[in-house]
Amino acid sequence: MPTITKEKKQSEKPAKKGAPLKALSVKEIVICALSGAVLGLAAPGINLWPIAWFGLAPLLLLIVSSKSGFTATARGFIFGTCFNLVYLNWYLGLQPLDWLGFNWWQGWLMACAAWLIVSMHQGILISLFALASYLIPVCESYLPRKISGVWRIPAFVLFPGLWVLILNKLGNAPSMLGVPWSMLEYTQYQQTQVIQVASIIGGIGVGFLIVLANVSVANLVATLHKKSTFKLLASDRPRTALIQLGITALILVGAYVAGAWDSSRASVEATRRAAVLQGNINIEMQKTRKRWNPLDLFHHYQRLLTGARPGLIVYTESAMPVFFREHDDIVNSMGAQARSLKSDMVVGSMDRLSADSPYNSAFGITSDGKLLNTVYHKRYLVPFGEYPPAFIEYLPDWIRVLTNTPAGGGFAAGQDPAVLNLKGGKVAPLICFECISPELVASSTRHGGELLVNLSDLAWFHDSSIGEQMLAFSVFRAVENRRFFVFAANTGPSAIINPRGEICQRSGLGQDLLLEGSIGFISDMSIFSRWYR
Repeated sequence: MPTITKEKKQSEKPAKKGAPLKALSVKEIVICALSGAVLGLAAPGINLWPIAWFGLAPLLLLIVSSKSGFTATARGFIFGTCFNLVYLNWYLGLQPLDWLGFNWWQGWLMACAAWLIVSMHQGILISLFALASYLIPVCESYLPRKISGVWRIPAFVLFPGLWVLILNKLGNAPSMLGVPWSMLEYTQYQQTQVIQVASIIGGIGVGFLIVLANVSVANLVATLHKKSTFKLLASDRPRTALIQLGITALILVGAYVAGAWDSSRASVEATRRAAVLQGNINIEMQKTRKRWNPLDLFHHYQRLLTGARPGLIVYTESAMPVFFREHDDIVNSMGAQARSLKSDMVVGSMDRLSADSPYNSAFGITSDGKLLNTVYHKRYLVPFGEYPPAFIEYLPDWIRVLTNTPAGGGFAAGQDPAVLNLKGGKVAPLICFECISPELVASSTRHGGELLVNLSDLAWFHDSSIGEQMLAFSVFRAVENRRFFVFAANTGPSAIINPRGEICQRSGLGQDLLLEGSIGFISDMSIFSRWYR
């Protein structure tokens, strides 16, 4: 198997001290941009998922053929930015922004700016991956010969390890304003048999395997190409490259078998009913002068609940955009409704412990009409959308207005998981894009959650692919924790997902409806839930 090394040719002349860094050629820029965009086509919503298993190989070849750290970084940035521009195309769904007072061209400008900025942020992370992948073998080449002949990081460990470390963990940490959205593993959310191993190694492990497959593809291409520019990744002969490809295939088969074994022992019968109350309250109905008041919303939901069967009813994020515990009339009306339907309820609303600490929250109402004392406060807030980062106070008002929330100036972050102990079982609530965080979801499972429920409001993004990508995250969280997962989105799509990651029921976009299906409450913890932090 190849190891990445950096050998200096005697004929090479040392670069002059202080020599300017050479810019990328137009050809290099085009190759990097197109390669990244092609990999982006594997994203949920576009669903050309096979590309993920070989689409990263061009970047690996671009890195090892770089003549300097600057070149590797620049190539990684262009590749990563274009990959994310395709993957995150739903940012364009932010427009129209007339509800914020922007006209059509200003709305497009704002949407494109958000799309580009977030894509470039993720592009920077991929450029750091490229730089680290380039520098580590350079550093290894300066080790004493006795050490360097023994201690080398093989390419099939280095590349996948750096990828998940930088993209999944460090660079996208909430403290870094990171959003681990465009992860490679989510491209496989419809390949149910492939992703079962996530209950053992998690989505992050599936991502590692995808990068590993790309390393083997890149190794084979580099070996067959027989060009010195790829020598750092090439094997000494084609046979060695084929052996590595075979070993990679065996690892993937082993992961498949392990996932199938865990899936077979984790099967649970769905014995209860669940219903998602998808109100389809669009952004104009929320934010403009025509917005609906709580009484309008209550009657709207009451109409949708006609004929609902006993079980669990899940409202969406901010279904009641008030401070819930301060409105006895709403609480009492919904409690009477829960008794009438003989159903537990999970309701998205707001809470506050003091005037300056409002929370985006989830409440529980039991089937006998009682409001639970336990309230879940959202822990992972959306930068700008739910809270203004500290530096935003120095930005113009037309940017600061984008932090508009139902609570006014932004939300405070909750600190701990919470479980709603309802009559039917223990529900672990999540709110909106918290489903992108395997750490948070696993902590909710360890805290006692027997059913995972996500309350979302995707109205901001209109008819975009964001909902499909949220479903992809939810599928992985269901498999990782071996839990039924109820995904409730205000404007759709909503879904009920079983512990194998199969989407059993789902709704469309822009519909007001009651989506019903079967669920189960599970107390056993998966291997992943136990170890992942």
